[in-house]
Amino acid sequence: MGQRIISRLIVLLLVFFHSEAFAQKAHFGKVFDKNLYPSTKITKAGKNRQPLFVSNSGFIFVSKDRKDHSDPQLYFRDLNTGKEKRITHQVGEINAGSYLENRGEILYSSSTDEEKETPFILKKYLSRFPASVKNDAFFQLDFRPQEIYKSQIDGSEIERLTEFSGFDAFPVYLAKKDRLYFSRWEDNQVNLFAKSLKRNLAPWKVMKTKGHDLGLQLSPQSDKFAWYRFSPDFKSSQVLISALDFKNPTYVTLDSGVNWSPTWHPNGRSIIYSAKNDGSRDFNLFEVSPDGECKRQITSDRGDEFFPTISPDGKTLLYTSTRSGQEEIYKMTYPGPLSCQ
Repeated sequence: MGQRIISRLIVLLLVFFHSEAFAQKAHFGKVFDKNLYPSTKITKAGKNRQPLFVSNSGFIFVSKDRKDHSDPQLYFRDLNTGKEKRITHQVGEINAGSYLENRGEILYSSSTDEEKETPFILKKYLSRFPASVKNDAFFQLDFRPQEIYKSQIDGSEIERLTEFSGFDAFPVYLAKKDRLYFSRWEDNQVNLFAKSLKRNLAPWKVMKTKGHDLGLQLSPQSDKFAWYRFSPDFKSSQVLISALDFKNPTYVTLDSGVNWSPTWHPNGRSIIYSAKNDGSRDFNLFEVSPDGECKRQITSDRGDEFFPTISPDGKTLLYTSTRSGQEEIYKMTYPGPLSCQ
């Protein structure tokens, strides 16, 4: 009889300590899942986001809250030496866009001219998205009016490419058609627009949709686009791809929650994106084949991870993460070709 009581006490104690450990992990955040693949934080000064490779050893990124400036600026960083060089000296918000390798130019969006051109009394209306929208992705996006600019990678020869009192951002250049593509907030909706850089024509909407289209990315082979589409209420989003004519776009993701921030692998056979699905604690990085049939998770760590970019040789992956308590850029070795065989 005494042995039974002792045995039951031991079992109860084991259950208690197990439940306490679980509660500590679930509620107090003292135990975290480790990343699926090792990664290293490579930025230190300021808050840093939106890395974009321009070569196998160099990338541009957005950095703010530094000693010599608080507004976000574009920087160039050499991965081999760790040396950085400031590219822009602007006021207001800025978003990295794309790199034109054959021209040595960068495309980006900035609110600097919009803030100068907007009367002071109207500046409180600069944020154009509905105040009722509550979505985890919005702390990573800024919908204040911006214009699109082009410059050399050293910041020289700045040229303004759009003239619109509103949000123009996420620019992509298609050389074979000499067209600039971008997202524009107009009439309470974000749509994809195109603009000829040779002919003086007004930008035109490339498709009609009930959702909000953002983050256009041109495939390395320049034969497809990838982007993400928010639902009309901004509660969820999916990643899509299409041919260059935007006809018959197909959904690459069909998961619940927010799927966004896609980038192409240099071989064009997969897309890396950020997602926070129902039941998920944070945004993590995933990789999916263009047909949506093959998928794997790349990161699983505390904090949100988004804005991935892959080096031209396909060996290095950079992305933004908040795991340190603020936005920083992390580096990992690309985990190898996506395969579901």
